[in-house]
Amino acid sequence: MSSSVRARNGAYAALNGLYWMLCCLAYSFSGVFLLGRGYTNSQLGMIVAAGYVLGLVLQPVAAAAADRTPRASVGVIGAVTGAVCLSALGLWLLPGKGPAVTGACVAFLTLVILLQPLVNAFAFYLERLGAAVPFGLCRAVGSVAYGLLAAVLGRLVLRTGENAVPAAGVMAAAAMLGLMAWFARLAVPSAESAPQREEQGPTGQILKNRRFLAVLAATALLFFAHAILSSFTIQIVRRVGGDSGDMGLLTGYIAVLELPAMLLFERLYRRFSAGGMLRFASVFFAVKTALVFAARSMGGLYGAMSFQALSYALFIPASVRCAGELSGSGEINKAQACITAMITVGNICASAAGGVLIDRAGVPWALGAAAVSAAAGAAVMVLGLRRAGAGRG
Repeated sequence: MSSSVRARNGAYAALNGLYWMLCCLAYSFSGVFLLGRGYTNSQLGMIVAAGYVLGLVLQPVAAAAADRTPRASVGVIGAVTGAVCLSALGLWLLPGKGPAVTGACVAFLTLVILLQPLVNAFAFYLERLGAAVPFGLCRAVGSVAYGLLAAVLGRLVLRTGENAVPAAGVMAAAAMLGLMAWFARLAVPSAESAPQREEQGPTGQILKNRRFLAVLAATALLFFAHAILSSFTIQIVRRVGGDSGDMGLLTGYIAVLELPAMLLFERLYRRFSAGGMLRFASVFFAVKTALVFAARSMGGLYGAMSFQALSYALFIPASVRCAGELSGSGEINKAQACITAMITVGNICASAAGGVLIDRAGVPWALGAAAVSAAAGAAVMVLGLRRAGAGRG
């Protein structure tokens, strides 16, 4: 492997690390920040849901713009990252609670969600420069960064307050902007390897594929459950007697558990189909969620979340590869956006319903709804992909 290829892959790994730091702030610490500013669980849920809805609406637009030319994805990621930095700065500087804070928080969540399919699909952009990208390894760097930030930030919030959350967002987004400036200096992929433009609307041909539709339906159900666990982690931890410091350590532990599956993913991918790994991961999504529902102590939560290694950690790289396999020429960003859109749909429903359920009925009701949704998602993935065939295998 040449030094230039190693540099590109290292930079893409760093891009994943910085992006998933932003995800840590958006998914795991938005609740800590908003509750610290005096918002209720219901208000938290509606703010997060609003961010997801806007992200869902804008994802196809951003994906279509990124697919327009080989160089476009660099500019789109850079522009969105700059907006993330500005929204985080607003949250850092604005005091208390109110419309301005609410708007800045919705913008931050929306923009972080908007980046996910673009960052995933950027691996394919780099591969068109002439060398394979070890996506699992690069994504594992994201998990490490997520876990380290969660562990540090949980303690930092206890000492300095909730403003540590947007401050971390400003720094991560600024570093990501610098990295995108480096990518902008790279050569442009050749015309032969670049996707051809297709005038078929925001989703093109991808939604005509039955295998892909099964993946999308199951993803929405599974990530309803996942979002209950990630968006309301602080409430789940407090249910068993923990605090934000315990939440940070638990989140860091979960992120470390993702490493083996992500580091070994390319080797697994050579042996198993993407669809087969998605079916396997979906079953363990259901197992994990049911055990979180049953947990009555921090030890129980640690045991339940150990199944992150066999569920989320395997699902994410497998879904990226599956989308890449099933998408046609010029639809790579669109396919990633469809997967992320279904994750977003699950998050929207979980955010809107979770906060209300917790305020009105308690944490167990929200976890019960998550367990039912995860079981349904696993059934759809297993039965749907079995009937239609899956991946390469």
